[in-house]
Amino acid sequence: MSRPEIEVRGLHKSFGDNEVLRGIDLEIGQGEVVCVIGPSGSGKSTLLRCVNLLEEPTQGQVIVGGVELTDPDVDIDAARRRIGMVFQQFNLFPHLTVTENLALPQRRVLGRGKAEAARVAAENLERVGLSEKATAYPSSLSGGQQQRVA
Repeated sequence: MSRPEIEVRGLHKSFGDNEVLRGIDLEIGQGEVVCVIGPSGSGKSTLLRCVNLLEEPTQGQVIVGGVELTDPDVDIDAARRRIGMVFQQFNLFPHLTVTENLALPQRRVLGRGKAEAARVAAENLERVGLSEKATAYPSSLSGGQQQRVA
């Protein structure tokens, strides 16, 4: 069996006396789709934020693509270049078109040129069925369309 793409071992997260995550173990294989469900306040967002170290775990290990993100010596910026996360609030730039919103992080984070970033943006829009919205602004999109762009 191949190594999981995402591994969480013994993950704990506390905010003061409030222990939100209590020894979470999780393995997700490449291409596997996992839904995390539960009531409001049960730790779903905290778990996801710990997986890419937007939130520092109190205890435990997080391994993504074979890289232990919880290792104090890890280059977290390099590791995050391979991790995507869709936030509850989509945070698209309202003054940029859909294509511009998709190309900007590619150019700033990945160092891609303008033409390559636009090409990849077009490919991704095709994948999520939004090619016709390439020149639209976020305010003209439905919530679901904004989420797919994000």
